[in-house]
Amino acid sequence: MKKTIGVIGLGRFGIELVQYLSELHVELIAIDKDIEAVKQAGVFADNVAACDITNEIQLKETGIAEADHVIIAIGQDKMENLSTAILTILRLKQLGVKEITARADKDDYIEILKKVGADYVVSPLMIAAERTASKIGAGNVVDYFNIKNDFDVYEIEVSEQFEATHITNLVIRKKFLANILLIQRNGQVLIPTSEETIYPNDHIFIFGRQKDIPKVIAYFSKK
Repeated sequence: MKKTIGVIGLGRFGIELVQYLSELHVELIAIDKDIEAVKQAGVFADNVAACDITNEIQLKETGIAEADHVIIAIGQDKMENLSTAILTILRLKQLGVKEITARADKDDYIEILKKVGADYVVSPLMIAAERTASKIGAGNVVDYFNIKNDFDVYEIEVSEQFEATHITNLVIRKKFLANILLIQRNGQVLIPTSEETIYPNDHIFIFGRQKDIPKVIAYFSKK
């Protein structure tokens, strides 16, 4: 059975979410008060609706109460938009939505959104800034994903100067409590086994704590 995900707020961020989620084979409900935005989302979403998202009756009629997870993607460039996001969270809770992720454009809003009922809070601007800083600050970082709280996944390109090392001889697990999830080599994606060796120019996906990841990056940068 497909998972049902709702996206409320179809600005640039919301539309990009809908486009991405449509590729994951989930049931999608996209909602906004702007009819043109709803039409745009309709190309990707299974169900779309234009309504007053702060109105509980209108919101219920969209079928959003059946969603497994709802993402509130409303931007908060104005205080009234923050109020709308808060009220929408409260409405969704009243409708019995299982899980809610809310967008926060300022650090100050994160705690507020959690207190009113958001299970998770994401900051698109913070994520973009962290990814940019990681890529520029550490030349071998290809991409970065925050998983939850203090844990991240980094895609790292192993340096050309790195000496090929059997995976059981790597110190990253014992020393930094980090794990290699995947290896990308010559266009192929490999799930690492105890027999694997890490070679220069491999792309590896590392899971670990934020405080330890910089040491792992440095480890694979040069040896």
